[in-house]
Order: sequence, then C-alpha cells, then structure tokens
Amino acid sequence: MAPAPHWNPLPADVRRGMHPERPLGWHDYADAWLDGPLGRFLDYGCGPGILLRRVAPRCDEAWGVDVDHDTLPVSTEGFRVQAIAPDAPLPFEDGHFDTVSSLEVLEHVADEGRMLGELARVLRPGGRLVLTTPHKGLLTWLDPANFKFVLPRAHRLIHTGVLGDRAYYDGRFGDARRSERKMLGDFTLDQDPWHRHYRLAEVLRFVPPSLELVDWAVYYPGMRASWVASVGLRVLSRGRIGATPRWLERIKHDLSRRETMLGDQLVMRFRRR
Repeated sequence: MAPAPHWNPLPADVRRGMHPERPLGWHDYADAWLDGPLGRFLDYGCGPGILLRRVAPRCDEAWGVDVDHDTLPVSTEGFRVQAIAPDAPLPFEDGHFDTVSSLEVLEHVADEGRMLGELARVLRPGGRLVLTTPHKGLLTWLDPANFKFVLPRAHRLIHTGVLGDRAYYDGRFGDARRSERKMLGDFTLDQDPWHRHYRLAEVLRFVPPSLELVDWAVYYPGMRASWVASVGLRVLSRGRIGATPRWLERIKHDLSRRETMLGDQLVMRFRRR
C-alpha cells in the first residue's frame, strides 16, 4: 500500500522562502526533496542542466544525460553531461550512483518500465530516486503540450504566422529535427507521441521490485490551465504580450505552493532495496 501523500519533504518555511518572487516548478520541488549530501548524482533527462547547477555543490560526482543533444549545456562547471540513445543502456556500472533524479521525463519515453529499470540498475542499494511527472488532476486535460499533436497544422500556423517565430518552429518541430535527431519537439519518434499524465497507481505499475516508494505528494492545482491562459494571451495579442501578466503570475505563485490531489504535479521518492 502506498504511503499517504504529505508535505514533510517541503515544510512551510521552505515554501515561503524558496523563490518568493516566482511560482515553484519541478526543479524546485526536486531540489527541496533532495535534501542533504547527494554523493554520486545522476540527473536523467537533464536538459540544459538547471537542476545539476543547483545541486552540484552537494555532490561528490554529478552527471547529466539526455537523448536531446541540442539541449545539453555548453558550460558544465562542477558536473559532466553525456548524450544517450533512447533505447540503449545507461553508460554506467550497476549501483554507481547514490542519488538519481528524473524530472518530467517519464511521460516522454516509449517504455516507462525499461527507463525505471535502468535507473534502478545504476542506483546503489539504499540510494534514492526522485521522480516528477504530470499528475492526472482536475484540469490536466488542459495541456497545451498536446496541441501540436491534436492540431498540427494550427500549431504550425500559430508559430510561423501569428507569432512569427518560424526559426523556433523549424528548430523544434521541423523536418531537419525529425530526420537528424529523430525527435518531434521533446518527444522521440520511437513512440506515438503524447504528453501523458499519471496517477500514482499508474506509475507504480512500471516500477521494478527493486524500488520501494518512500513518499509522494501532488502539488500545483491549475498548473496547466494557467499555462493555457499564458499561451492564449500571447496568441491573442499576436506576441505583443510576451511576459505573463502580474495578476496571473501571482495566482500561479500561490497555487504552486499548494498540496492537493487535484494538482498537476506528481512528485515521488523511492529507495533502492
């Protein structure tokens, strides 16, 4: 039986003191849950290295890996990064890491069980794994990340016509990226791409027996609804409203600090048996 969700990993003083000027995101939740020294650390799906830069001072050794070569950071002071193939084993020995994180990656892979099995393999017994992924909340269906799959022509028109950012569109969704990187946006083409959302029980179906769930929580009600509002304002203004209005940013700020089963952000911590 899964432990009840709770706020113990993110106490009230952390909620108030962590980035009071902006909403919390998945890097913030993970950083708060990754308390203490991290030893040998791996961030699976590290992207531009946001979390790595934050936690590297607490690591004896820090690595990041990602299937998207284009997002890997150029400057890597205090940590190392490596591009990997989506269907290949991780280039590390069994039990090499004390701590592993994977933030907003589970919903992007073709085989969740294979991914979690690899993360468990490179984690030492007693080591910890922190995962974040979209939660099936009340308004999770309002996910603009799936607009490009539901209405691809409209998605292209908005970027190239309404917003005038053809270079961005071609770089992220164009034919060159599909042929060279075998990717559409941040999805590999070895699957039917869809920005998936999970309840805890659905994630646990993919978790290998070697991983034990320690604690979990659900945060940020209305996260994707507020994202839709930000995108909608930018589109309706034809790009003139680029930044999120202050009133909406304040709403997001407050919601991001709330724990509720209606939230959009699922955070889990596991221990390697």
